[in-house]
Amino acid sequence: MQIRDTIKNCNGCGACAVVCKEACIKIEKDETGNKYPVVNENGCKKCNNCKLYCPLFNDTEIPIFEECFDYKEEYYNRDMANVYRTTLRKLKDHQVVEFVGTLCQIAGLKSLLGDKLSHNLRLYPLMCDKDNPKRPECVDCVFYKDL
Repeated sequence: MQIRDTIKNCNGCGACAVVCKEACIKIEKDETGNKYPVVNENGCKKCNNCKLYCPLFNDTEIPIFEECFDYKEEYYNRDMANVYRTTLRKLKDHQVVEFVGTLCQIAGLKSLLGDKLSHNLRLYPLMCDKDNPKRPECVDCVFYKDL
């Protein structure tokens, strides 16, 4: 079963691809250009890590930001699994890390951190323009609720 079948409003943050023990989740673009997880069902052992670390399945709350920066397409097209892994590794080594991402990417990172934020982590949120969204899924973004 695909993650999108069980996670309402999957935003393609990519946290699930990081925690998949079998490395059978890849983030791919659909026909509209939006990113979503695709599960190789032959490799999936149904460990449910993908759901356990999903910021939507676990209703992860992100901090209220005083300033959000304009949406940048280059940040949306990054390999988020690699960005998350690099960020987590640097935080584990007690380095100060600057993380630039959309609200859903910040929620994905927070979920990977156990719903806690490190004091070494500097967050720079990029927000899709709610009145003129760059991506269709941002119209109903659950992470706008606190802004």
